Amino acid sequence: MRRFLPLIILLTVIALFLFGTFKKNTRVIPTPLIGQEVPLIELETIFFEEFENKDLADILKINKIKIINFWASWCLPCEVEHPILMGLSKKSDFVIIGINYKDTEEGSARFLNEKGNPYDVVLIDDEGMLGIEMGLTGVPETFVVNQDGVIIYKIVGPINNESRF
Repeated sequence: MRRFLPLIILLTVIALFLFGTFKKNTRVIPTPLIGQEVPLIELETIFFEEFENKDLADILKINKIKIINFWASWCLPCEVEHPILMGLSKKSDFVIIGINYKDTEEGSARFLNEKGNPYDVVLIDDEGMLGIEMGLTGVPETFVVNQDGVIIYKIVGPINNESRF
């Protein structure tokens, strides 16, 4: 029996590792920002005349759930999630805010012209300051914000049909 003890311990460790790996949802990463207000950084608004004189603080005051989606034209996973965002844009329950992250205005305009525009407003974070304040690990990342401007959910990676809003 003693000679099987190392094998039993090894198998137990492997089973615990596999159980923890498969059970954990790595797309939802805990963030200290959950329950906090969205950091307010002044960003340039592009493409939308109706939002031209509004900053992020004004947009967050709209009495609807806000989906803040960080994206870029150079981001391949952003292309994967784009059809999902287009479907969400047909629902009037949300205000979808696109944060164009470290991209060019030409690249982002081309991306939206070719694939369609799901966003109610697009803001440019060309220096990545809002991304830093929100703990961005890469693009795409999406934050769900309640009517009061408080972050309630974060999704890392592309949104898919299993994402809950």
